[in-house]
Amino acid sequence: MRRQYAQVLAFGSSGVPAGINIPNYDDIRQAEGFKNVSLGNVLAASYGAGTKPVTFVAEADQALFKRLKGEAFEVQVGIHELLGHGSGKLFHAGTDGAKALVDAGTPHPLTGAPITGPFYGPGATWDSTFGKIASSYEECRAECSGLFLCLEQLVLDVFGHGAQPDAHGGVHDTSYVNWLLMVRAGLTGLEFYTPATKGWRQAHMQARYVILRVLLEAGGGLVTLRKTTGADGEADVEATLDRGLVTSLGRDTIGRFLLKLCEYLLIA
Repeated sequence: MRRQYAQVLAFGSSGVPAGINIPNYDDIRQAEGFKNVSLGNVLAASYGAGTKPVTFVAEADQALFKRLKGEAFEVQVGIHELLGHGSGKLFHAGTDGAKALVDAGTPHPLTGAPITGPFYGPGATWDSTFGKIASSYEECRAECSGLFLCLEQLVLDVFGHGAQPDAHGGVHDTSYVNWLLMVRAGLTGLEFYTPATKGWRQAHMQARYVILRVLLEAGGGLVTLRKTTGADGEADVEATLDRGLVTSLGRDTIGRFLLKLCEYLLIA
């Protein structure tokens, strides 16, 4: 597996991605391999420091957020593509892989009982099984991979972010901003929800909203949304993330959720 940087000259799409895992054929990815591309100039253009206040981010986090959002998102994109989309395997009924799982008495990741099935049926794919939510489901899995693994110093070292012995709450600044990015993205992603059809127009945005809901439902004050008044006098929302809870309640919550998401890569 190899991660490569590229510069974008043109992209025929309504939205330009910051990274890509190619090819988009799971059978080729699982049997032959894949390539991950991080689009450097897209990252720089979209996540530069900037000077304007960042919406939904508390005043106490504004300076750190603006300074590190580019670096934090680069880490997220790298993990998202390489270890998120780049991981997982489908097990089909009647194949050697499925038989090996059963014969070895491999424990089910959620129940602990030996795996017996059911497995994906002959010819079934990720998309054919999950239908309309397939893309959002997979993006959710990749995003959670980024949140969970960005807390590992070994991963941060790969991106050139050395250890911070005095990190508040034991969370590296880059990791904290990455989590805050995801919380904010859950709110901004609502722009891509259509109430009339009760549908989402973009898979990544639906995934980020789901992750925000998971963090909110964890309770304990991990993530808080507070109604405020903006500079224009209109009602606004402020999101806060308890940094001291990220490596405990936060990691446990995302870890459990990610395990459930990955479990469906084994059986359907």
